[in-house]
Amino acid sequence: MAQEGTDWTTDLLDRLDHYIGIVRSNTTDRLVRVARLLVFGLIATIVGTMAGVLGLIALIRFLDDVVLPSGVWLTYMVLGAIFLALGLFLWSKKTPATGDV
Repeated sequence: MAQEGTDWTTDLLDRLDHYIGIVRSNTTDRLVRVARLLVFGLIATIVGTMAGVLGLIALIRFLDDVVLPSGVWLTYMVLGAIFLALGLFLWSKKTPATGDV
């Protein structure tokens, strides 16, 4: 019944291995990519937030010590005015959401 010289067990295992590889590439590999994206995104968010806070602290110290040595209140006032102007500019560029009155 079986053909001479063929090993049906090897062919069956090769075919089974091929289909298992297809299922794995469609499920597990995609999940690993999504998990990596989430982890690296979370790390980038945390590091970016830390860098922003440290940069703001460095800016306040630089302005207070070098540029405006009269007192820290003046530094806070200048930075507050800059952030207020930036916020008002961004608010003016906002488009209203659909359905708002």
